[in-house]
Parts: sequence; C-alpha cells; structure tokens
Amino acid sequence: MNVRCAHRWAFPKFGQPLAQQADELPPPTGHEVTVRVTHCGVCHSDLHFHAGGFDLGNGQMSSVLKAGATLPMTLGHEVAGEIAECGPDASRKPGERVVVYPWIGCGQCPVCQRGDDHFCPKGMRNIGLQLPGGYADLVRVPHERYCVPIGSLDPARAATFACAGITALGAIRRAGDLAAGEQVVVIGCGGVGLMAVALLQALSQATVVVVDPDPAKRAAALAHGAVAAFDPGLPDAAKAVQKACSFDVAVVLDFVGSESSAALGCSLARRNGQVVIVGLFGGEFRLPLPLFPLRGLRISGSYVGSLDDLRELVELAQRTPLPATPLHLRPLGEANEVLADMAAGRYVGRTVLQP
Repeated sequence: MNVRCAHRWAFPKFGQPLAQQADELPPPTGHEVTVRVTHCGVCHSDLHFHAGGFDLGNGQMSSVLKAGATLPMTLGHEVAGEIAECGPDASRKPGERVVVYPWIGCGQCPVCQRGDDHFCPKGMRNIGLQLPGGYADLVRVPHERYCVPIGSLDPARAATFACAGITALGAIRRAGDLAAGEQVVVIGCGGVGLMAVALLQALSQATVVVVDPDPAKRAAALAHGAVAAFDPGLPDAAKAVQKACSFDVAVVLDFVGSESSAALGCSLARRNGQVVIVGLFGGEFRLPLPLFPLRGLRISGSYVGSLDDLRELVELAQRTPLPATPLHLRPLGEANEVLADMAAGRYVGRTVLQP
C-alpha cells in the first residue's frame, strides 16, 4: 500500500506554538482526493481556533473541542493547490489546479442538497478545524466536489476565495439588491472587509464608506473604491459617517462583530435599513427592543458562503479581472510569526502561506 507522509504545522495545546509533525496519509478511497498545497490563506478565525473558541460575551467562551475538533490541530481553511492523487471513484485528474471549499457537509441532507453544506445539521466538518487543514504540504479532501478548478488563476489569490472571498460575497448577497448610489457602510477593513469593498465595486453601483481604526487599512479601502473612510475612535465618529452618507445608510456590513461595532452599525442604519454581522470578534448584542419595530431595523448574520458561491467567484475572476487587494506571501515555516503579526493587526489585506 502506497502511504504518503503529510508534513503539517500543528499545535498540541491551545495557545501553544505550532510545530512541525509528520503523519501517515493512507491512499484516498471512494471520491476522496489528496491535494498538494501550494498556497494557504491565513484567516482571523485561525486565531480563534488557536485560542480554543470564540468570545460569547458575559465571560462565556465557545469550545472548538465541543464542535468536534481534536488536538493536535492543523489550521488552514483557504487551500489552493494541485490534485496529487484520487480515490478509485473520483473523476478528477492528478495535476489539476484547484481551490478547496473547506466546509464539508454530509452531502445527503436537504440542506446539503440545496448547496448549503456550511449549514449541514448532520455533523459538518471543517478543513482546518475538525479535519487537518492547509498549514501542510498535503490535504485530504473528503469528496472531489469540494475541489473547484481554477485554471490559470493566480493560486495565491484563488486560495483567499475559499473564505475571505465567499464570506465577503455572502455578506453582499445577504444585503440584497443595491440600487445605484445607495449608501453602504463597511465596518472593518481587514482581509475580508477589504475584499467586500472591492467586490462591491465589481458587483454593484453602491456608494461605499468604510470605518476602521487603522489608517493604513482606511487608505487601502479608499484605493479600492470607498469614497470616504473614518476612524471609529474619534469623537462624534458616528455623526461624521452619517453626515457623509446624507443620513441615508441602507446597509451596514460589520466585518468586526464586536459589541462596539454592532452598536455602531445599528446607530448608522436608516429606518428600514439592514445590519449584516459577519465578524466573529465576540461579545454580546444589546439593543432596546422597541427600536426594531419603530425603525423597521433588520439585523442578520452572514456565515461564509456556499460551494456555489465559490464556483461563482472563481468564474467571475476568470471572466473579468477583480480588484486586486493586497496579498502577503510568507513561507509556511513562519506560520507562528504570521499568526502573531495578524493578532497585532500588522497586515493590510490577506496573508498567504507557501509550503
């Protein structure tokens, strides 16, 4: 039996540094495929996974162990690479360049059948959480359908489509049809927020205003189509944003997801406006209940995107050049330094590891 060896960067306990390890990888069976990783994006969620969970507010934390994760854990859910080998029932060919959809559903339930594997109620498994991720040279994908061909696209940028891209796209889709000139406020211009600014330019004629405390990120957002950018830490920041938007903010996309960002978003949205919470910074949501009916306020969450969203984004990038948000390429061996830099907010755009 031909057994491959996967070299991973994993952590044995939450909060501890990642260390290299080697694991046997048996040949794929059924529709499984093995992908040789060429690029793996680093997501802010990786910091939460590394810490062991998400802040639920009021001193409560979620647990990735209760979600089915095991230690040692190999992070990385933005994977691009080449198919190395296929199970006997798979129709893929070795050498095919793909980006991997990381939210693995059962494939059989009505939720998965309609394409929403990321909401599978029967035991969803995430590559990079419950399954070993892309901080490695090889990744096992449970079914070939989760491998989306990228053709001649830059694999470093295509890797970021698997989370940052479809998360931004999913949030925009959640906002609904945006008429020309409608005001959209994007809170948080990290990798996903900046991607949303760029995609809003490509997919709509909305006017985009951004809010972020980092001047470099505000400058990047302005370079990618935002018409104004504000520091939320300044006095009367909310009033300044409202004035810039003529007190007519149709949609707020919150890519931070903190108590302060959610409160800001709700204060900015007009009557019958919408706030879409995407970020996972954590905390509790508090708002006087009468404001919902009195203002007709709509608040929704948006969780990543579907497999069809990834296919759509890849096809869009193949048809037309998308705005190129900043990418930082780093060797996989520097994964610990990259996570520390991300925690400190040192990156503008998205960081991609290369084995």
